[in-house]
Amino acid sequence: MAVRLSYCPYRLLFKRPFGTAHGMRDGTDALFVRAEEDGITGYGETTLPPYLSETISDSITLLGSMELKGFSAAELLACLENSPDLLGQNPGCRAGLHVALLDLFGRRNGRSVRDMLGVEDSNSPITLMTIGICETPEVAAALAELPGSGALKVKVGDAEATSRIRMIKQLDNRKLFLDGNQGLGGIQAALDLITVVGSDRILGFEQPFEPGQGAEHAELAQRSGVVVFGDESIRFPADMDGSAGDFNGVNIKLMKCGGLDRAQAMLRAGRERGMHIMLGSMSESSLGCTAMAQLASAADIVDLDGPWLISNDPWIGIEMAAGQLKCPSTPGLGVAPRYDLEFISIGS
Repeated sequence: MAVRLSYCPYRLLFKRPFGTAHGMRDGTDALFVRAEEDGITGYGETTLPPYLSETISDSITLLGSMELKGFSAAELLACLENSPDLLGQNPGCRAGLHVALLDLFGRRNGRSVRDMLGVEDSNSPITLMTIGICETPEVAAALAELPGSGALKVKVGDAEATSRIRMIKQLDNRKLFLDGNQGLGGIQAALDLITVVGSDRILGFEQPFEPGQGAEHAELAQRSGVVVFGDESIRFPADMDGSAGDFNGVNIKLMKCGGLDRAQAMLRAGRERGMHIMLGSMSESSLGCTAMAQLASAADIVDLDGPWLISNDPWIGIEMAAGQLKCPSTPGLGVAPRYDLEFISIGS
C-alpha cells in the first residue's frame, strides 16, 4: 500500500514575546506532517523562524510536488536517507517528513524511535530552560513560568544583557548557559559577560559571533576556558569537517540538519572529535522536541524547551520531572494530538 502524506499549517505562539539577537517575535510558523500507511499514522514537524531562508510556504510547495507514484513508506524513507539532494536544500521540510516516517515505523513495529536508532537510555543530560532577551524587570515573571531544569539558557547580545544576568543570579541559583545568536561585538564583550556570570556559574557559550569568525570563537574558548558551542556555523554533517574545528561544542538541531539520521551522524562525528554535544530546537512544539529527545541520552546538554515557552502547543509529548526530560513510553515518538488538527492531503 502506498504511503499517504498530508500537512497542517500552524502558528505556534509564545507565552511572552521571545527576544534573541535576531530580533523579537511573538511566535513561529510551523507545518505538521502526517504519514499514513496500512491504517498506521506517524507525525513530524517543520518549524521555521523568520530569520531562516527556508519558509513554510517552501515546504508546502515541495511536499505538494513530490511524485510518490505508489511509493511505500519504506521506499520513501530509503529515498530520503540515500538521496542527499532529495529535499537537501530544505532541511526543515526534510526533518518533518523524515520524523513522520520514523514515527510510523515505530508505531507499526511496537518500538520507540529511540530504540530503532539504537540509543541507549543510560545518561541524564543537563536540561536547559530559556530566558529570552527582555527588560530586566520582566525576568522574575519569565522565571516563574519555567519548570525546574538543570541550568538556564540566557539570550544575550543586547545592551541590557549584563543587568539581566545579574537579576537572574539574584533570583535563581542554577548554572547559566549564554546564547549570543551571533550578536556579540567582539571577544572582549563575550569575556565581560562570562565574568559577570562567574566561573562557578558559567556552563557554556553558544555562537557569540558570526559564522565567518571561526578564529574568534576558538580564541574565546582558549582565553576563557569555557566550552564554546557552534550553532549557525555548524548546520549539516559536512560542516563537522570544517567549522567544527573552531569550537569545542556543537548544538545540533533538526531544523538545521534535516532529520534524526543526520542529527545522529553529527552527534557521532562530534564525539569522535571530543566535542561537547548539545541538542537544540527552534522553539518547536512537543512534537518536534519529542523527536529530538529520542537522542537525548547520547548528549551532554539538552535544550528542548519549546513546549514550555509556547501557549498553544497542540501535542502531548515530553515532560519534565525533577529537572530531567521524560519521553513517552509508547511506540514511535509517543506523541498524541492534544486536539483535532485539520490536515490537507497532498494532491487534494
